[in-house]
Amino acid sequence: MSYGDKWMAVLFSDEKKWNLDGPDGNIKYWHDLRKEPRSFFSRQSGGRSVMVWAAFSFNDQVVLAFLDGQQNSPNYIETLENHLMAFAENIGGRNWEYQHDNTPTHTYSAMKNYLNSKNVTVLEWPPMSPDLNPIENVWSIMSRKVYENGRQFYSVNALKTSIESAWYSLEPEIMQTFIMSMEKQV
Repeated sequence: MSYGDKWMAVLFSDEKKWNLDGPDGNIKYWHDLRKEPRSFFSRQSGGRSVMVWAAFSFNDQVVLAFLDGQQNSPNYIETLENHLMAFAENIGGRNWEYQHDNTPTHTYSAMKNYLNSKNVTVLEWPPMSPDLNPIENVWSIMSRKVYENGRQFYSVNALKTSIESAWYSLEPEIMQTFIMSMEKQV
């Protein structure tokens, strides 16, 4: 297996928080320095949000997992049991590696023990390197679709529907391109 082919056998994953009132980030604008800056308040709908876990490989993508409550090691294990393991059965064989970042939830011994018990090989991943994960590019594409034209949501269900629509409408070639770029990025 060549070094480039290695990336084709990785299942990339991540979690993302989606806000009802638009993407996270500071509102920036140009203003006359001789005048007082204007204040913007973007928190609508009580600042509610939805947390999502997703993963994809070169040839497929998981069913999205909408996460409830604070994510801790037991909750993450449950997410992997219900979503990753079912997906893993479909990608065939044991010749794949699982990638997740080094957040504490992912590195607790209970999590490591769980993945070992399922014979899941975890890709060694450098700390503090979210830009390397190709799913970050996928999140960006999805965010543009979900929040296009400044769209905001007034119900969690409407936001979830929009996230699902963006996820399931992703063209496989887009994800394959991101994965194939890993060799040059690393």
